[in-house]
Amino acid sequence: MKRTIKDIAESCGVSIALVSRIMNGDNTLKCRPETREKVLREIEKQAYVPDFSARRLANHSLKSPNDIRIGYITYKGAEMQVNAYFDRIIEGIKSVLDKENYQVTRFYVDEVVALFREGKPLADKRFDGMILFGDLPDKLMRYLSGYVKYFSSIYGQVREDVDFVGVDLMTSMNTMLDYIKSLGYTRFGLVFGGDKRRDVVVNLYAEEIGLTLDDKYSFNGEYNYKQAYSEMAKLLSAGEKPPKIMCCMNDEMAIGVMDALLEAGYSVPADVSVTGHDDILRSNYSKVSLTTLRIYKEEIGRLVTEMLLDRINHKRKFPVKVFLPSEVVVRRSTQKNMAGKNHE
Repeated sequence: MKRTIKDIAESCGVSIALVSRIMNGDNTLKCRPETREKVLREIEKQAYVPDFSARRLANHSLKSPNDIRIGYITYKGAEMQVNAYFDRIIEGIKSVLDKENYQVTRFYVDEVVALFREGKPLADKRFDGMILFGDLPDKLMRYLSGYVKYFSSIYGQVREDVDFVGVDLMTSMNTMLDYIKSLGYTRFGLVFGGDKRRDVVVNLYAEEIGLTLDDKYSFNGEYNYKQAYSEMAKLLSAGEKPPKIMCCMNDEMAIGVMDALLEAGYSVPADVSVTGHDDILRSNYSKVSLTTLRIYKEEIGRLVTEMLLDRINHKRKFPVKVFLPSEVVVRRSTQKNMAGKNHE
């Protein structure tokens, strides 16, 4: 159920007007520090996101959409023309921005990097807000800060003064490990992407709940189908017996792993179960429909955009972090461990 500013006020025992002034960073407001802290904590606790549209109607002093410049930087660039995860988030962003005549500019991350390296300006006019799709180096962030007033992010590192809407990947991966444990498995393979540290963190939680990582079948799939398929096929062709279940950090890699298994003569899930992460559209239509962790991607795009617009119009000084829940979607690629723990 969506929380309102009235809910915040009632929980704290203060007026709606006071909550509004605290949220908007009113420098003329005089209230006790403990009251301000109480309100801010309640906002964080309830993950309150203001209704931008209603507030704009109620306050004619807000900027017109025609005057608001918004940009977003996506990894969907020259090397990755299609990204099933980010594309759905972009749909959520557009569902908000297309309602009004905002000035919207899309950037590809490789284009931004090229401008930075060549010492060229990002744009001729300053952006009111920019949505980031992942981690960017500090040098690149300093470059962007010269052209952008407010930032929001939907993936990767949570920065100090940047609004964030997304999913805690480690928490969601732990949810999938709990599911794997519930099926009766004690050994699993892991396909991670990019950062080896994520492999380490996942393994620590696995050990806590009694799961053992199969090191031979722990590899970097670089978050794409081709790499995951290639690495899995290479291990299988070398005669390395796979564990009874493979856990993958996104669906593209999971489908690559599954196709490699099927082509090598293994049955999914009778011989090897496979899990993914994200619930992209393709996961339900792969050769064996994929058990995965559902991420509410369009909702992420919608919320991060509404929060950015709210910050632009009301000059909110503190960043808001919203972590959306995720859930396991069980399909045909997994089954209970029928072999028993001694035959994994």
